[in-house]
Amino acid sequence: MFAAILFLPVLLMLTSVCLARPLRRVASAPFCSSGQLSMPDLNGLTLRSSPRVMATGRLIKGLYYSDSPNGSHALVAFFIACDRLLEPKPFLVVDFRSRQFSFDGNQDGCADVTGLMPQSEIDPADFYPAVERAEEICDEDATSQHQPSLLVVVP
Repeated sequence: MFAAILFLPVLLMLTSVCLARPLRRVASAPFCSSGQLSMPDLNGLTLRSSPRVMATGRLIKGLYYSDSPNGSHALVAFFIACDRLLEPKPFLVVDFRSRQFSFDGNQDGCADVTGLMPQSEIDPADFYPAVERAEEICDEDATSQHQPSLLVVVP
């Protein structure tokens, strides 16, 4: 009996390691008007960076995705975060494979602007001023009007 009690934590740890899967982001495809493309699909990609936001205030958080758990980064998606709450949709996605970026100013899931990265690096802060209501996201009144189901809280 005593041996079984000592073995139980080891068994639970092995079970959790075997059942662990990479974190994947699931989103439904939006309906975009003619001439607009959907933002890149993050479904099926492996999230390679932590979605946890440690800082308070307004900031831009980049999340890296790859095609496989051990593969190189395929995409980076930039989200606006406010007081440790991550907005549910990215405003900018960069595909490292094709060097293409997609910008979604109103975060409706449809790309407002797409193009090729002019340099090897892209600064999401350059796109931030064009995000609709970006300055209101962290305002106390706007934050209180957010529906809790639309924000992502990561413990």
